[in-house]
Amino acid sequence: MRAPKPSSSIIFGAALLASSAYARTVSIPFSASNFSDPLTIDNRYFPLVPGTTFTYVAEGADGCEVDVTTVTNRTRKIDGVTTRIVHDQAFEADTCTTDRSALAEDTLDYYAQDNAGNVWYFGEDTSTCDGAGNCTPSSGSWLAGVDGAQPGVIMLANPRSGDTYYQEFYPDHALDQATVSSTGITVNLTREDAYPPGTFTNCIKTKEFTDLEKGSIEYKYYCPDLGLVAVDEHHGTVLHFELIDPSADAFRFRTVPKH
Repeated sequence: MRAPKPSSSIIFGAALLASSAYARTVSIPFSASNFSDPLTIDNRYFPLVPGTTFTYVAEGADGCEVDVTTVTNRTRKIDGVTTRIVHDQAFEADTCTTDRSALAEDTLDYYAQDNAGNVWYFGEDTSTCDGAGNCTPSSGSWLAGVDGAQPGVIMLANPRSGDTYYQEFYPDHALDQATVSSTGITVNLTREDAYPPGTFTNCIKTKEFTDLEKGSIEYKYYCPDLGLVAVDEHHGTVLHFELIDPSADAFRFRTVPKH
């Protein structure tokens, strides 16, 4: 993959084509029997093809964070379902780097897709790090079926504006939720020497939040056959598209393995 060139002139834009309707809570009963082919994760907004690498870059006044996420061929059976393991590593430094000395977080995430096309999240094993080889297990780790934790839905098969659902459900530890705030939107990613730059249509926007940390909000943009393409982090502040601060932009670039 051609790496994105670090730049302070990142521009993010999105044109709203369909806005939120009304809020509705989506609760899908979990049953391991509903996962006959759990490792084929081909949801149009959250595809996980083994060997695929996502690279996320966020630059700001405090330095640069690079997040490298790899969809592995490894699996783990959790709560009666065989899940796909995704390896997520976050690097933090003054400049954008993936040097081992900059490793700040190392996580294994567990996903599976049910027969209806919903992608479920079965937990994570995460560690905080001060460079590779110096990692400590984090209290944020959890697994579905352990200590009262239940699997959540990371992406609905057919997301509609207003849908609200739990992505994580581990009382007092992990209670992330998402609301589909817009569907049918166009996302424009513009960055010098970016890969891939351009305009993506029929995307959705979600608002992600948790009752465990009031005011902590992320807006995420998912596009068909790509997955997550942009993240906008604004803690406690809701911004319109034209007011998004370029210095807070975050981008994912997707490299699919050649067959």
